[in-house]
Amino acid sequence: MKDAPDLYARCVSDDTLDGSSRAKRLGAYYTDEVIATFLVSWAVRDANDTVLDPSFGGGVFLTAAARRLDTLGGTGREQVYGVEVDADVHRQISRELHARQGIAPQQLIYADFFDVAAGSAELPRFDAVIGNPPYIRYQHFSGAAKERALARVASYGVTLSRLSSSWAPFVVHSAMQLREGGRLAMVVPIELAHAAYARPVLEHLTHTFRHVSLLTFRRPLFPHLSQETVLLLADGKDEPFVSLDWRDVEGIDALAALPTPLPRCHTLDRHALASGRDRLTTRFVSPDAQQLYRTLSKTSLRLGDVANISTGYVTGANTFFHLSDDDVRTWRLPSDVLRRAVFRSRALRGLRFTADDWHEAAQGGRAGYLLSLDKRPLPEFDAQTQRYLRDGERSGAPRSYKCRRREYWYHVPRVYVPDAFLSYMSGSRPTLVSNDAGATAPNTLYLVELYGLAPLGQWTLTLLWHSSLCELSCELEGHALGDGMLKLEPAEAKRVLIPNVSADLRDLAGDVDRLLRNEQPDKARTLVDQAVLQDGLGLSARDCRLLYETAAQLRERRLYRRRMARAARRRPKQ
Repeated sequence: MKDAPDLYARCVSDDTLDGSSRAKRLGAYYTDEVIATFLVSWAVRDANDTVLDPSFGGGVFLTAAARRLDTLGGTGREQVYGVEVDADVHRQISRELHARQGIAPQQLIYADFFDVAAGSAELPRFDAVIGNPPYIRYQHFSGAAKERALARVASYGVTLSRLSSSWAPFVVHSAMQLREGGRLAMVVPIELAHAAYARPVLEHLTHTFRHVSLLTFRRPLFPHLSQETVLLLADGKDEPFVSLDWRDVEGIDALAALPTPLPRCHTLDRHALASGRDRLTTRFVSPDAQQLYRTLSKTSLRLGDVANISTGYVTGANTFFHLSDDDVRTWRLPSDVLRRAVFRSRALRGLRFTADDWHEAAQGGRAGYLLSLDKRPLPEFDAQTQRYLRDGERSGAPRSYKCRRREYWYHVPRVYVPDAFLSYMSGSRPTLVSNDAGATAPNTLYLVELYGLAPLGQWTLTLLWHSSLCELSCELEGHALGDGMLKLEPAEAKRVLIPNVSADLRDLAGDVDRLLRNEQPDKARTLVDQAVLQDGLGLSARDCRLLYETAAQLRERRLYRRRMARAARRRPKQ
């Protein structure tokens, strides 16, 4: 096809593009040859199989497929096909694939994959579709590209949210390229198993294939990415569903030892997983811990039961809107145009974020002031504020994307003072503190607003947060990124379990606050577990220990991945 748009970032293959600034602008990351070889070995089983890579990038999957077919007695150069949307990549890699493998140029199509109909003259149905779909988050996956993608999968009866990232429709359209009995083998984000927007994809896969398997890894597949990935293996297109399986693997080095096809492993409940009632993370813990967590979930509150969780404000130009004490003194700005703000989660300590905490954080640049102006013409502000706004105009602040879309570029919307702050990215555990300083925060933090009839006050809520139940719930309801960080999306934060107790915990709160400020979180947790889980809910010491050790196990799994990722980044390239 002509005039294919250059739209997609991808995890491309092979080292042929290493150093290409264009590939880096596209978000290109390289698929290890071991991964490609494993996926090809699993999916290509007969000398007569035909193979498609719908986003062939550096060509590692097509190269491995051609070699595999030759080994089986087929003619690899005639049985592999590919699609590529980037003109420069297509031109370069097509030449190399023709020179190395003899693959005919007409089998390597330059096109937007969503413009290619399943079973078309250009691309007939295939026995195997293998590859690494492009990954663009929904914020950047937009315009005509998104419309084509969503319309294409809608024609198959699959309705995807507009919050979908690009890989989701790509996987669905890839599955439709297969003939009956065909196999799909792809590298996909772990979001397939937990993200709300991905549920229709998982549901479609389990209604389309006989067996679906997910392979997770204790060592990250792509150490340089903040995206955790899994391998998706789907077998038996258009055959009655039998199972959804999961297998946990140490790292890519262990793939070579796995048999192909894979034997059945841990079976998952496809309905529970696709509906969000269950999460893949729970399979990383013992059956006893799973049972205890399920039991407690029936009597506990969810954070969303007692509070609303939302992101903070977006200025569009933080260097202009965020001010230090020195900035305020220099410009002599009046107090009525300023609001206390906390900029970073590192400013949050203890159970409370106090005025003293705010002053201390402001000294280190983790907090300060927000210039908070209402909607009125610039000449109606006092002289000092006008002078600062004029300086902002000269520095280009009004030209930033967010600012230029506003009626008044200097009016930052959605600025309010919450009851508490919640960090949503953490290496150890998320932080929840009450907002005693009367501050606001940007979208680097979540703003927590207690409902008017909530049975918990903000002090009680922040204290309960330090129980082993909450720690484990954050690990199970949140999701790990590729670099080992734990992230809580707003919907995930709302699902975190909160012990449902009615005891007066004010005296305990002071002790817990002091321990946390003295960097003794384990002692603080022990106090909370004793008072809340044992005395309040009647759990045994063994139950508390199981909750704590399970949370620690999941946290260590994440941190292990983080150490592996950092080591890989430090390792010199060969």
